[in-house]
Amino acid sequence: MTLDTFQPSTTAMGGTGMRVSGAPFRALAVCVLVAALSGCAVTKTAERPVGQDADGSLILTNADLRVAASALQSGDVNAARSLYTELVQQHPNSSPVWLGLGNTFFLEGDYQAARNAYDKAVQLDADSLDARLAQARVAVRLRDLHTAQVLYQQVLHTEPNNPVALAGLGVAFDLQGQAAQAQDIYRRGLTAHPGDEALRANLGLSLALSGQPREAINILLGKSGAAGSLPQVRDNLALAYGLLGREDAAEAILSSTQPRSLVQDNLAFYTYLVGPA
Repeated sequence: MTLDTFQPSTTAMGGTGMRVSGAPFRALAVCVLVAALSGCAVTKTAERPVGQDADGSLILTNADLRVAASALQSGDVNAARSLYTELVQQHPNSSPVWLGLGNTFFLEGDYQAARNAYDKAVQLDADSLDARLAQARVAVRLRDLHTAQVLYQQVLHTEPNNPVALAGLGVAFDLQGQAAQAQDIYRRGLTAHPGDEALRANLGLSLALSGQPREAINILLGKSGAAGSLPQVRDNLALAYGLLGREDAAEAILSSTQPRSLVQDNLAFYTYLVGPA
């Protein structure tokens, strides 16, 4: 079973009429994409003067960018969209403004509009790693996985150990069912960044879903024997225990952060993945 199998939809459980809610599937989708999406957060807008428009009539300041970026980071997407749209009208030649607008579209789920904005940001500043990573990230969401691979590899040509690019490239391979290649990339990232929990979360999930739950547990627990602070690491650890038949351990992890109904949904989902005894 490949990662591409998991979709944010309801799936029937055998012939019992019981149905697993879409929540576990959504959780898995988020987990596998976590590193590619920088921990599910938008790329931080560059904090630097960006000069003036072509006609020299307006100067874009860091304060302008901070106000819009603050709205986006606080979750006020409507305000962020309004602010970035106004900034784009005033400063059409600013790469950071187009990047911010793309991030707003991304959070709204309008991935094609986000891609168009990111493309404009890269066109204006081809050296912007943030914009190029954003291009790759949205390509993954649009399932344009070959393009995502090319874009992540371009970033890695510039920064061979960039953790976001390594994780994103791994995700692109995972979503095409190429788990071995993905796991090699995650391990390469962890060699360079041993404390990167997003890379660890993705490697653990990839191992668990490719029939190696015991190794996944070892990776997710790490040398400290603890799952760490990233929620996806804990969720993936619960999945690995569930696939190994350790429902008690999985339930203990899930119960620490989830309501009882969702815990039961997830446990039922793990049972479904394991299949008949």
